[in-house]
Amino acid sequence: MKKIFVLLLLIGAVGLATIALLADEEGERHEAREPAPYGKQDQDDDDERHEHGSGPGTAYLSDPQYALYKAECNDCHMAYPPPMLPGFSWRAMMANLEDHFGDNAELDAATAKQITLYLEQYAAGKGRDEYSERSWHATRGQTPPLRITETDYFRGQHHEIPTKMVKGNPEVGSFSRCEACHKGADTGDFDEYGVQIPGYDRWDD
Repeated sequence: MKKIFVLLLLIGAVGLATIALLADEEGERHEAREPAPYGKQDQDDDDERHEHGSGPGTAYLSDPQYALYKAECNDCHMAYPPPMLPGFSWRAMMANLEDHFGDNAELDAATAKQITLYLEQYAAGKGRDEYSERSWHATRGQTPPLRITETDYFRGQHHEIPTKMVKGNPEVGSFSRCEACHKGADTGDFDEYGVQIPGYDRWDD
């Protein structure tokens, strides 16, 4: 009888130890699922995605309104992917086309409205891809940024490139000329491995 009692105690102890172990494992899994607050971890994630060629999604290219957007905006500069700025930035920009970075780019009211709605539909923060989400997080709570090159996200991805290679380069001239170095920029391809700065070897940070 005593042996049976001892055996039952041993079985109970093993069972309790197993339950505790499973609880610890579940706790670790739960902690792993907890999203990290936006900060260094997000920047590290951004860097990793950038290294693997992450860029804005291309759903905006198949929208029928893309042709109108490109026709009206591409003559003066590249038709930038909408996910590069949040909706409030696009709204502010489209509401002041008479002074568009020093130029008058006014459109008739109907066309301006169509393009504004299109840009807002695919703007950063719409949950279409990780680039869009990270771009939105990087501008959240700020005064609407109007220049893509002034956003924290853009700066974070280009901070290692010497100014002389861009602004001091007569074949580029500005960081806003994405298409000068990203040959697939017009189709939403900003893969780092495809970057070729005119006058220099392939860029590799």
